[in-house]
Amino acid sequence: MDPEEARDARLLGQFAPDTAGGIMVTEFLAFPEDSTIGQVLGELRRNAARYSDYEVQYVYITSAAGQLVGVLRLRDVVLAESERKVTEVMLSRPLSVKVDAPLPSLAEFFDDHAFFGVPVVLDDGRLVGIVKRSATREAVIEQEVGDHLKAVGIVGGEELRSMSTLVRSRRRLSWLSVNILLNIAAASVIALYQDTLAQVIALAVFLPIISDMRRELSLGVVKPFEVLHVAAKEGVVGVLNGLVLGLLISLAGLLYTGNPYLGAVVGAALAVNTVVAVLIGGTVPLLLRRRGLDPALASGPILTTVTDMCGFFLTLSLASLLLERLAA
Repeated sequence: MDPEEARDARLLGQFAPDTAGGIMVTEFLAFPEDSTIGQVLGELRRNAARYSDYEVQYVYITSAAGQLVGVLRLRDVVLAESERKVTEVMLSRPLSVKVDAPLPSLAEFFDDHAFFGVPVVLDDGRLVGIVKRSATREAVIEQEVGDHLKAVGIVGGEELRSMSTLVRSRRRLSWLSVNILLNIAAASVIALYQDTLAQVIALAVFLPIISDMRRELSLGVVKPFEVLHVAAKEGVVGVLNGLVLGLLISLAGLLYTGNPYLGAVVGAALAVNTVVAVLIGGTVPLLLRRRGLDPALASGPILTTVTDMCGFFLTLSLASLLLERLAA
């Protein structure tokens, strides 16, 4: 490889592919802070052919140690007087991201800012690359596709029709077998309360709604040592969402049967189950990652089973306590 390309490849190889460092480009325009506008323009004109492949929107200004100190918009470079220092024209304290910033935080950054790209810096502030909006979007889509494949039991990449039947079957059975056992465990809760369900058949209408209040997992957003912090934050979200959703479904239960006690039962069950789902959805991926397991593959069935069991148990146990009023 060309020495410059080899250096860039070694740099990119240090970072995980789902972080800013893994998807950044190392082709960008940076000038020292003691440069003038004329020097910047001269460099751009002399090397127009070299920079033609760059997606040039900004010119970055760095300190003697390579730390990012400012950014120049091209229009400012063109319109400013040649003798002016770049520090007089640049935008100081520009926004940037760390090399280990995960994809979800990058996607959130571009949702909040209409930038074509954002500079990537090391912990000491040194500029090492640029993450483009388009690259972030492509990486997020690729990650979502991969997680979806794992969630439906396709492990190890895409499943091609050219693969043999036995190979395709084997790649799915590891998931499906476990998933059946987990579903049986969830259904066993209903079996314990079949007498209650038989007397208040309207409960069957609400059980799927309550058990399905699951939170989408935010994989990779936080690190394994942040489990308690995540649990606290997610718990607050769960309480707020649970109160609102519980109120809505309790009103639905009241309108459906005319029995206020049924509305109270399903509303309370949904409220508590939402808190449980949010807590599990925020912490289980971290615990699995700490044990070296794939969060996308394992946390889905765990979250599904626990929320199903919790939802069924809460609804049917509360209904059993109020059976006389529900059956009246």
